[in-house]
Amino acid sequence: MQSKSKEVSGSNGKPAGQFSQSTLEKAAAAKFTIEQSYHNNLRFFQEREARRERLEQRMEQLKYPDAKRDKLRKKLSSQVKTFYRIRRNRLTQRAFESVAIIGRGAFGEVRLVRMRGTKDLFAMKKLQKSEMIKKDQIKHVRAERDALADNNYFHQNNPWVVSLLYSFQDMEYLYLIMEYVAGGDMMTLLIKYDTFTEEQTRFYIAETVLAIESIHEMGYIHRDIKPDNLLLDKDGHIKLSDFGLCTGLQTKKFSALYKKLIGEATELRETDIGDRVSQREKIDTWKKKRKVLAHSTVGTPDYIAPEVFMQKKEGYGKECDWWSVGVIMFEMLCGYPPFCSDSPAETYRKIMNWKEALQFPEEANLSPEARDLILKLCCDESERLSFKNIQEHPFFKGLQWDNIRSQKAPFIPRIDYPEDVQNFEHYEPLDEAEDKVYKEEKRAAQAAKKKYSPGEGLAFIGFTYTSFDVVNRLSDM
Repeated sequence: MQSKSKEVSGSNGKPAGQFSQSTLEKAAAAKFTIEQSYHNNLRFFQEREARRERLEQRMEQLKYPDAKRDKLRKKLSSQVKTFYRIRRNRLTQRAFESVAIIGRGAFGEVRLVRMRGTKDLFAMKKLQKSEMIKKDQIKHVRAERDALADNNYFHQNNPWVVSLLYSFQDMEYLYLIMEYVAGGDMMTLLIKYDTFTEEQTRFYIAETVLAIESIHEMGYIHRDIKPDNLLLDKDGHIKLSDFGLCTGLQTKKFSALYKKLIGEATELRETDIGDRVSQREKIDTWKKKRKVLAHSTVGTPDYIAPEVFMQKKEGYGKECDWWSVGVIMFEMLCGYPPFCSDSPAETYRKIMNWKEALQFPEEANLSPEARDLILKLCCDESERLSFKNIQEHPFFKGLQWDNIRSQKAPFIPRIDYPEDVQNFEHYEPLDEAEDKVYKEEKRAAQAAKKKYSPGEGLAFIGFTYTSFDVVNRLSDM
């Protein structure tokens, strides 16, 4: 005789095993929080052991006496204890005072800030959560945070990448506290000088190549290499920034974005390669729009490799970053990128038809070595040069790669005092009328935030981060 199974009701009146969407999302959030906590603790212990091993190796190489070794071991142990204490402190925006606005975009702004009670200056990137969620940008800010944190883990004091010191959040905003790079960016330098000599270009392209390789070694692809993201330190050397597209950006999403701009047409129009006067007008138009495009939500596709736009199942690899280097090199020598047009749609068509669109202006008078390197970077991805091949290219003949950062840069930024922001675009603070609207938007964002389910906030879990480098900064004070 078969017996009928009985449904056992839970405390919420629903059959056991059946839960509401809200309950499932809360459970997922709790699970993810625990996983992140274990992951972060494991990473910290791995970093701690790696620091100890590096210290022991260095002391052995330098043949330090036992007394000095003990002293350095105690110093490291003290630093670790200090770091534990710093990690337990909950950082908020109030820990920093604003000095100046050095960037403003669709989702927030970047400010030069000083940590209260110290002389330390940082760049604070502040992003509004509600806008990030609404416009599906949370993966991008998480990608930047994760890439910069991994850079601290894989490289000790990597000189080629902007350092992340802290990341934290409150109910409304995400915050990234990074080192302040006072020299501005390569875009500003190109706007000022229009073109570089081949010797100057050789220096900056070599440093850009080394910066990109440092993140390729970690297993990352930057995917957004352009002059705007090449910052210059106080000595004029390159530091790579803005890792928002470094991970999580799928080819289909990128392709869909630009298909909305251009429709389904991808063929190259005859007018894309017009006479010299028409092309010069397009270049002039592009230069006028350059800064506007840099801060827009869509941006400019000028530096993006063709394979990034294609919907291939196998996706694309790190070769897409080397294409961008070729485009930047062309711009440094010719004064504009090779596929620039007066609209993103036209630029897209030129990139997809690069074999016909890539043309060198006669007046640029490029050397055969410079032309060859550009053509071997802006080519089919299967034929593109690798890092080693780039270093061995004749264009870099005689360059000392190993100590390039100790060499004098072609352009030394003018910095008159620590808080000097003359190398950045000037941004006015919000006036009283704008501030009123801004506060209303904040209240609306707070109200909207209450409606978000736990599932929508999963990407923000584990966002908080503190770099061990903050201990070294305290030690130097």
